[in-house]
Amino acid sequence: MRVTLDPGFDFELPERWEAELDEEGGVAVGRVDGSGLLHLIAFEQAPGDSLDPAEELYVFLEDQGIELEEDEIEDLELASGAELSLCEYLSEDEEEGPDERETTYWLEAVATAPGNLVFASYTCPAGEEDREREAVRGILSTLRLASPIS
Repeated sequence: MRVTLDPGFDFELPERWEAELDEEGGVAVGRVDGSGLLHLIAFEQAPGDSLDPAEELYVFLEDQGIELEEDEIEDLELASGAELSLCEYLSEDEEEGPDERETTYWLEAVATAPGNLVFASYTCPAGEEDREREAVRGILSTLRLASPIS
C-alpha cells in the first residue's frame, strides 16, 4: 500500500505495517506487534533549493550531541531521483539509574529533492533492530518527495 502525505512525500507500506498521521504533520509507521517506530516528517524548502542530505543529517546529529565519522553515513539515490543519507547508532538513556540504563537503536535519515526535505527517525530497544532494520530501509528506499508548487 502506498502512503501519501500531501504535499511532502509518499512511500510504500509493507504488509502488516501501519501508518498514522501525527499532530506535528508527520506520520508514525510501525509493524503490527513490532518493537520499533519510524517517524517521517517533511519540511518544505525554498523552491529550487537543493540541500545535501548528508550535511543536513550531520547538522541534526550534532545538535543532538551525536558525533559520527564521515564513513558512518550511507548515501543512497532513490528511484524517484531524490537523495537520501542515513546512519545507525546506539545510545544509552541517561535518565535511568546506572543499573537501569536502557540502550536504544537509532536509524536516522534525511532525504532531499529540490524544494523539499524529509526527516526520518526509527527507534527500537537495542537488540531488536535486526527484526525490522531491512523493512525500515525498504520503506525509506520507496520514498518519493514532491516538489513544492511555486
